[in-house]
Amino acid sequence: MASQRALLPRSTPAASGVSSRAIAALLDRLEAASIECHSLMVVRHGHVVAEGWWAPYSAERPHLLYSLTKSFTSVAVGLAVSDGLLSLDGRVVDVLPDHVPDDLSAQASRITVHQSAVDDGRPPRGQPRRRLGARTR
Repeated sequence: MASQRALLPRSTPAASGVSSRAIAALLDRLEAASIECHSLMVVRHGHVVAEGWWAPYSAERPHLLYSLTKSFTSVAVGLAVSDGLLSLDGRVVDVLPDHVPDDLSAQASRITVHQSAVDDGRPPRGQPRRRLGARTR
């Protein structure tokens, strides 16, 4: 755990300009709304100013994150787009040419950065939405 702490140094809320009362109020609101949390970490200016876990979870217990990776990736894509490094209309195969498998289908080669970042289940632009179970000819 020590190496993880070095990556994110700890500080107090007050030292980072965060109200301890606001953090306590957040916790109270989560409880009042019956929102089931597993953990919470508040980071400000690169320092962890509050962290905690709800039983049975803990810092040492591995935790499945499922779709959280998609959220981080979408934020990174958004930052890259705003910096002019990526275009949402660009094809993923053009952005990552060294990672394209030899057997990639023509359909997969048309996937755009937008589609991969959003992945909302919609068909590519200009293609009709298919009903679940509908057959194509």
